[in-house]
Amino acid sequence: MGDIVVCCTDGSDVSVQAIRAGLALLDRERWHVVLALSVPDVLFDAGIGMAGSVGAGMTAATMGLPQYPRNTAHEQQQVIEMGHTRALGVAEQVGLDESSIDVLVGAPGPALVDYLKEKEAGLAVLGTRGLGGAARLFLGSVSDHLLRHSPCPVLVGGEALPAEPTGPIMVCVDGSERSVEAGKVAVGLFTPDLPAAVATVVPAPEVDLGTAIGEFQHRKAVEEADGRLTAAATEIAVPDTELVALEGDDAAAALASYAGSHPVRCLVVGSHGRGALGRALLGSVAERLVQVSPVPVCVVPRRH
Repeated sequence: MGDIVVCCTDGSDVSVQAIRAGLALLDRERWHVVLALSVPDVLFDAGIGMAGSVGAGMTAATMGLPQYPRNTAHEQQQVIEMGHTRALGVAEQVGLDESSIDVLVGAPGPALVDYLKEKEAGLAVLGTRGLGGAARLFLGSVSDHLLRHSPCPVLVGGEALPAEPTGPIMVCVDGSERSVEAGKVAVGLFTPDLPAAVATVVPAPEVDLGTAIGEFQHRKAVEEADGRLTAAATEIAVPDTELVALEGDDAAAALASYAGSHPVRCLVVGSHGRGALGRALLGSVAERLVQVSPVPVCVVPRRH
């Protein structure tokens, strides 16, 4: 991974909030921050509409209709300039220079993934929703694409982020080496003096199996969780790491609920893992956590 942080925006207030929250976690002297915005690719069409709209093998000329060739180079430049203006508004709000702006051309998800690879970025930062709600989702579908294809960790912020975040970076583990590895990578991204916590989710006790059996299973699960937390905290090696064992059958909901009622700066998960008793904590839970978390979520891909 390189020392470049790519802040992805569509010009919306949501992306501004997410970028602010992400930059607040970073040592700005260490990272070079760029602001990337994607605009559509203007396709050449010398006919009377979209390609294929006239009919197979037919053109405006063969039909005796007037032709209006488009100056696609000019149109593309106009679109790029509009994107740059929108990105400049974001840059001014988050304290970045105009020189940090890169306008990409193409579908946002693939264009951003290609850009991250080209720059050998160490981190991508973006929001979960963007301009236009259901009419025009840039963030949301794009964050989903980056979560699946990004070559580097992705820090995703939601719609209701605290102005001044407090509390620890919370690493979510499930007993797999993968989850601990993700925590080590993520903690290494952020400002070194930030506090850290390690959390895991314990299945709720099975009360229908009988009081004695249910209590035994629950006690065993809690003991295993304590062992996971201690081992993970030792390997992540952050001084005074807080250990948090939560209960619930929905790991994402349990983690999001805790983050909503306690000071937490960021939740960290890997993109793949294996939960206790065959329950997945990472992977699909990471995607759901991005949707429901009240604080930023850092998802570390498997290749790291």
